[in-house]
Amino acid sequence: MHRISSVFISTALCIISLAFTTESKAQRDTVFTDTLTIEQAKLPEHSPTKASIYSMVLPGLGQVYNRKYWKVPIIYAGMGTFLYFATQQHKLFDEKHVAYRNRLNSDSTDVFLEDGNFYSNEALLSAMDIHRRNRDLMFIVTGAIYILQIVDASVDAHLFYFNVSDDLSLNYMPYVNYDPRTQRMQQGITLNLRF
Repeated sequence: MHRISSVFISTALCIISLAFTTESKAQRDTVFTDTLTIEQAKLPEHSPTKASIYSMVLPGLGQVYNRKYWKVPIIYAGMGTFLYFATQQHKLFDEKHVAYRNRLNSDSTDVFLEDGNFYSNEALLSAMDIHRRNRDLMFIVTGAIYILQIVDASVDAHLFYFNVSDDLSLNYMPYVNYDPRTQRMQQGITLNLRF
């Protein structure tokens, strides 16, 4: 009987200790979850999806949403510059194309037949090809800038709450080390990044 009661007591103590352990763990999780909820409630929502959609609708609007106003003129200057050059290349292409078409129709109003500005048929075709290629390249670069500004807005929105404090520091120090394999001294630089 004494043996049964000692087994019963030790089993009861194990069950009670397990019950207190899980209960304290549950209390700790509840407190931790409440703390997280309070911290999240303090921060206003800043959505990367919303920034991307804004940038898709109107280039630069995602940067405004992210409060990176200084990027908007850069975006419009880049896109505007390449669109300007694309339209110039298209005008030159059209000019050469009309002249070539007029030559095929035996029209004598071709400005590229004059002495100082003479182009052969092969030269007109070659110039048309060059202007078409340049125009297409300018449109591709403009599209790339458009896509990059969407990606930039999304990345900025993801890093909107990233902590950049003044406590970050990078220290560098030269070091000299003896290498026993080569039996020479090695020089280098040690970089220490402190968060």
